[in-house]
Amino acid sequence: MIKESHLRGLLGPFFFRQIEGPKKMNKALWTISAAALIISGCDNQQPPSALDDGMAADTVVINAQVYTDGTSGSLQSGFAVSDGVFVAVGSNEAVEAYIGPNTDIINAQGNAVLPGLIDAHAHPWQGGEKVLYMCNFAFSATPDELASTIKRCAEDPSASEWIVGGQWNSNFFVDNDIDSPRAFLDAVSNGHPVFLDDDSAHHGWANTRALALAGVALSADTADPEGGKFVRDAAGVPNGVLLESAAGFVSSVIPPRSDEEKIAAIAAVSDIALGYGVTAFGDARVPKAAMAAYQAADERGLLNVHAVLYQQSYGHGADWKPLEPVAAYDARAAQFNSPNTYGKAIKFFLDGVPTASRSAMMLADYTTDEKHPEPTKGMQMIATDDLFNAVAAFDRDGYLIKIHTAGDGSVKLALDAIEHTRRENGSAGLPISLAHAGYVDESDIPRFAALNAVADFTPYLWYPRPIIDSVIQSVGEPRGSRYWPTKDLLAAGAPINGGSDWPAAAADMNPWPAIESLVTRRHPTNGSDETFWLEQAVSLDTAMSMWTTRSADVMNIGDLTGSITVGKSADFIVLDVDLHQIPIEAISEIAPQQTWFKGRMVAGER
Repeated sequence: MIKESHLRGLLGPFFFRQIEGPKKMNKALWTISAAALIISGCDNQQPPSALDDGMAADTVVINAQVYTDGTSGSLQSGFAVSDGVFVAVGSNEAVEAYIGPNTDIINAQGNAVLPGLIDAHAHPWQGGEKVLYMCNFAFSATPDELASTIKRCAEDPSASEWIVGGQWNSNFFVDNDIDSPRAFLDAVSNGHPVFLDDDSAHHGWANTRALALAGVALSADTADPEGGKFVRDAAGVPNGVLLESAAGFVSSVIPPRSDEEKIAAIAAVSDIALGYGVTAFGDARVPKAAMAAYQAADERGLLNVHAVLYQQSYGHGADWKPLEPVAAYDARAAQFNSPNTYGKAIKFFLDGVPTASRSAMMLADYTTDEKHPEPTKGMQMIATDDLFNAVAAFDRDGYLIKIHTAGDGSVKLALDAIEHTRRENGSAGLPISLAHAGYVDESDIPRFAALNAVADFTPYLWYPRPIIDSVIQSVGEPRGSRYWPTKDLLAAGAPINGGSDWPAAAADMNPWPAIESLVTRRHPTNGSDETFWLEQAVSLDTAMSMWTTRSADVMNIGDLTGSITVGKSADFIVLDVDLHQIPIEAISEIAPQQTWFKGRMVAGER
């Protein structure tokens, strides 16, 4: 193995530096300065002769198309790995010199090898619980299909007390005439309380028993919770549809999963991510119990991804709770620290979603119709002064910050808050992410680069699909179709990343359809030629960077992962195709043969 002492002897202290992994990771990676060892870019560089003295690598990959950052301009032939870290990247000749009697040699036979991909914005702990424990149906489910699924789950002898599942699409109650959503579920619930998420994971749907257990009186006098709304029937009585915090008001009384069930969900989602080639993700809302589950899973060796955990802010339950002081979040980050997680990160929800619920904060009114007769610009969920103070305080303490901003109004307000923070704290703080940021006023596009604000592009809704229909109907044309200005933001120098948002809006964590559709702006699997704002299409290289180096930098893990580079964690994937040589329409079909994390194969077969 290549040890620090050997490298110091070979290269001298001038060229050897110990760098801390991202401030969050509490670990060190040993990096050889490019001035001393440039195997990654200079094939005639010979490896140290001390390799003959028992310093062989653990693993050497040869005969590969190694796209070191996922783009076509970063091609090498192989690399060597020791102690879970890349120690050489270059030609076959250069890396073969690291082969010893016990080295594991992988002949890639010309296949593409890429860095592990990064999903910068998902909800993995919720996705794991959805896969293992919930009553699920497709976003496209009709009323009959949905009723049949709930009935089957409710009549299962092993069913839990609560039937929890989803996800109905955003236009479900626009496209289907259901007199009483509450009674619709009552008819198939077999006496169980029922709670169902929608496709945005912002809204809920509950039956009568669920509302009763949550203390929601069936009366026109029932007040809406702060930051949410009970949708009502003609008499003003809650009808079972729950918008924003009203959904949390009801879901907060659902009995939590056991500790072991939560740990199993984390283990499951780790395996799911690895199967798609994802070796790092950002979990965009993590309460205390989920942080504990991540830690326990990691300590048992069940979490094989780098996980940035954006702690939940404010209250998301029956009672709206004020923001805790920074010290409380510091304490949780320290308490639940583990080798592959980082908890010094926080998520704020500034608005909702621009679907039929009309809860995203827009600069101009949504459309009106028979079911939405009153003009509205959506919802602002955090008071302006509170937002400014909170963002400045957490930035000052070195937090990664993510702000949910689905409307152009919330994007503008969040940029104002970041501008205030940069004035207060200086411009050297970490990037601040505006989650979703699909609608951006033209005047705000240059502000992203100026403020080091990130366009956190997620979920992948940049192609025609049912939820897009709901958005366009609600926002109205021509504004509705000017959604996801990818090319404009990139041209203005904005930091940008990609993510799935799964289990919200996306059916799974698979990044490959998202990458393809960034290039085509077409649906990746249904064969339609219809496009969505085609002028915003980007190159495959740019799309790949949104799941590699750009996401790594946004999440402050660029020194740890995101590229196949000497000194970084040996996170990589092996494909059976060369993604830069196949038709773009085939990108969505990619399935990694192998996924490696920290120098170990954790998914696939040899």
